[in-house]
Amino acid sequence: MSGENACWDIPLDARPTVLQMMVGIHGPNDVRRYRFEGLWIVHLYGYTGQLFLDGQPYPIRPGYAGIMPPGITSETHFPDLSRHLFAHFRLPENAGGVVPIPVMQDLGSDYPAFHQAFEQALGYFTTNVLRAEVRLWDILWQLAERRPRPISETPRLHPAVQHAQRIIEMRLTEPIRVRTLAREVELSHNHLTRLFRAATGKTVTGYIQERRVQRARHLLLHSSLSIKAIAAEVGIYDLHLFNKLIRRILGAPPREVRAHHGEKEG
Repeated sequence: MSGENACWDIPLDARPTVLQMMVGIHGPNDVRRYRFEGLWIVHLYGYTGQLFLDGQPYPIRPGYAGIMPPGITSETHFPDLSRHLFAHFRLPENAGGVVPIPVMQDLGSDYPAFHQAFEQALGYFTTNVLRAEVRLWDILWQLAERRPRPISETPRLHPAVQHAQRIIEMRLTEPIRVRTLAREVELSHNHLTRLFRAATGKTVTGYIQERRVQRARHLLLHSSLSIKAIAAEVGIYDLHLFNKLIRRILGAPPREVRAHHGEKEG
């Protein structure tokens, strides 16, 4: 394995056995070194950093997915506070269906769908491990089957936008003012707004609302929290505003989103 567009051969005929699945937060100014025997690891990255696998460098950018096989030495550099989703899993040594899967790939516009699927698997992990494993299995097949563009061709987000996105993820339960956010990333309100729209196609406020709704949807579908508690959990303390936002983005009020999911499960 070498080169930025290299692949691993991964056997996917058998369901993975998940040992750990969670949100990881590291940094700032941190370096982590690992070597896991017998375990595969998949990451969905939400930060900028640098990864070395047996000394081979790979850039980490928000929206990337990375795979590590058993027995490889990894070293990850976290220059800033860094958030990612990850799973540790085993695959049977004699499993068939060996397919190539990129070491690192930019998910581009597919990232939100992968992120949502991973959050669903994470939500199942503590209550129904089998469902978490099946969901992860499907994610792995999708990562193997998609045709990623070379990561060297990936346009990089402006560092201020990346910094702002990290701040937003860490503070979704709190009020977030765009002017305050702009000061923290050392830009004017208007400049940050222009950069955000160019990078995401959304205003800063629209991006914050979408992230809150995505997190709220996950809690509606996979937790027993009350709707009022979920609204507070995503930083919206006005229940009327929460209901209005969920209806506008998801097409139905919170109770219907939850009830429809229950009907499909039944």
